[in-house]
Amino acid sequence: MKISEKRVLEWWEAPGVEGREAFDEEIVYLNSLAESLSPPRWAILVRDLMPRWGFEPCSHRFFHGLEQVMAMIGAGRPGPRFGGCGDVPLEIHLALQDLGEEFLAWAEGKEARKVGNWLGPISPAKGEAVRALGEALCAFGHGWVATDAVLESWSEKARFSLTKYLLDGEEAPLPRLLRHACCYNVLVNVERVARALGKEKTPEVFVCGEALRELPALAPERLAQLAVILEALPRWLRGRPAKDGVHAHIYALLGPHDKVREWLVASLYKTLKLWQRHLDGLLGKTRRLPSLI
Repeated sequence: MKISEKRVLEWWEAPGVEGREAFDEEIVYLNSLAESLSPPRWAILVRDLMPRWGFEPCSHRFFHGLEQVMAMIGAGRPGPRFGGCGDVPLEIHLALQDLGEEFLAWAEGKEARKVGNWLGPISPAKGEAVRALGEALCAFGHGWVATDAVLESWSEKARFSLTKYLLDGEEAPLPRLLRHACCYNVLVNVERVARALGKEKTPEVFVCGEALRELPALAPERLAQLAVILEALPRWLRGRPAKDGVHAHIYALLGPHDKVREWLVASLYKTLKLWQRHLDGLLGKTRRLPSLI
């Protein structure tokens, strides 16, 4: 199947790659390999699903999505993939709904042990802001139309500056938090908002690149998992035996060696190298990873 220029450019919409002029020798090599292979349609569709902007390590289910992509390579057919921007798992919807109901209970003077510890004693300003927070969290599962309606309603009727600063404008803390509920740290962000409201201060939330900077503190296992995958993929490409049971599992997902799968695995490895380099830049680290050439 012939691969369009537009598609190739979309494949490399990734950190550190700003258009064709930024292609390094590995990307040029992979593109020429794809052109010479003329991969089957299934392989091109699987390549479309690999990490880039929109499928990023800050997503709740990024690593579920990676495992799905590796399984697609092994199976030789594309399928659904979790972990894209906007992907909010059911467990997060449940948690946000529960927190929303707790915030509303607290605002009504009822017992709410978890959020009560964050909020402290009630005041008129806190009560209004927390009611707005609770209603927005409960609306979130109904979709953006319902959520925006709640935010807009509170923007119009808010009496206290604490509430207005919380939700007025797209970059206000609450709209920003909800717009990035697909981020792995969304529940930490909710707690941050609540603790700030408890002190009657304007909250801060950390999303996207800011959330990635928090990985060592909040989710170091994500960095460890990425490191394992980045070690296993080049070993598979070079035909080296699995280092341990985890590598053996990854090898089993990737399936047997052939030219098409080798191109796909090399492409996956390169996309992850780009993300690892981006993470290292955010975290002030450097490392050398095996070259494809």
